[in-house]
Amino acid sequence: MAALLSTGALAQSLPPIRIGDQPGFTRVVLDLPKEATHQIEPLGAALRVTLPGQTVTPGLHFVSLPELAGYVLEQHENQAVLILLTPQGVTPRSGYKTMTLAALQGDGQRLVIDLSGAFVDTSPLPAFPEFRFVKASGRRFSVVVDAGHGGPDPGALGPVVEKAVNLEVALRVRRFLQNAGVEVTLTRESDTAFSPDKRTDLAQRVALAEGKDLFVSIHANAAAPTRADAWCGLEVYYYSPTTTRPFFPSPAPLLPAPPPLALNPLDALEAAQSTPLDPGAQPSPEDVNPIPPQSLPTPTPQMDSLRRMELSRTLATRVLSYTLGATAAVNRGVRSADFFVIRYTGVPAILVEMGYLSHPIEGQNLRDTNYLERISYGIARGILEYLENDHPFK
Repeated sequence: MAALLSTGALAQSLPPIRIGDQPGFTRVVLDLPKEATHQIEPLGAALRVTLPGQTVTPGLHFVSLPELAGYVLEQHENQAVLILLTPQGVTPRSGYKTMTLAALQGDGQRLVIDLSGAFVDTSPLPAFPEFRFVKASGRRFSVVVDAGHGGPDPGALGPVVEKAVNLEVALRVRRFLQNAGVEVTLTRESDTAFSPDKRTDLAQRVALAEGKDLFVSIHANAAAPTRADAWCGLEVYYYSPTTTRPFFPSPAPLLPAPPPLALNPLDALEAAQSTPLDPGAQPSPEDVNPIPPQSLPTPTPQMDSLRRMELSRTLATRVLSYTLGATAAVNRGVRSADFFVIRYTGVPAILVEMGYLSHPIEGQNLRDTNYLERISYGIARGILEYLENDHPFK
């Protein structure tokens, strides 16, 4: 095991807890007697391990890894309790994996606990009743789904090329929405772009929003090499007039995902609120407005800008909530940013970052067809809930 550290001794019957810093996850190993039993309970921000018949020296130990901030040892009569502090969150469906192995020496056993926010729900999506509704006027809702990048612009690179996974999810979102009776326009249906010139390409994507109800741009993220093993999760962006510069925010507080496929938005909406920009941050190269101010288009005057911002934020919260519910991914929150395609549309618009291609585990998740189906379902379900409950033009 690489980078294995001894971080404190267990008194009497248990040897030291061993902690290994691995690419994209943290491994915790408990060396136990052969007959020992255990119980594991995810608590959201912590994972509790109960060890009947064992004894420990109580105490708090700091670790400071992306997946493990530290741990607490407690003694309760005839059982020991280990509480792992998990900043990326743990739920019954996500955040950790366990296995029991034979001891390296002797006849004991090893309880192995791997921690990572990128351990998500990749099981096949079950069948759900389909939505189907139209506007009160009798017209169908119309949505633009933008598969980010394409053609000569690959986007972020990882186990898959971003432009490819963006298109795969956009096609799946279209299927879910069309099955619900929504009219869907894709900005691209293959590996193409409107123009090799970025200005022209982005302007043409934005132009497709005219006369539509919504604009949803789909992307995958990437972190700098120094953060690639640590950053994972879903985030959704909307444009706010107070956002005056490109973005590269520090991570939002990481919170556990809501219950699977929740029927309502997050109970605690503060889990999906805007995160202020980091004053010391640097601009991200991805989709930040590359056009000189004098040549920027004027947004289509379909809606007051403040009202559009409020609706975009509501849409972002809906989409994030349902996508987290479908995937159990790390919640990186709803944020505002100055992306071209969400600034210069005249309709409610959001940009979804599905996860980090640069993360050793999440990058592999974004190759998994079951996981992509869950992401797509969550995005589509959030859109449908917004159209049914929040959109003003019905």
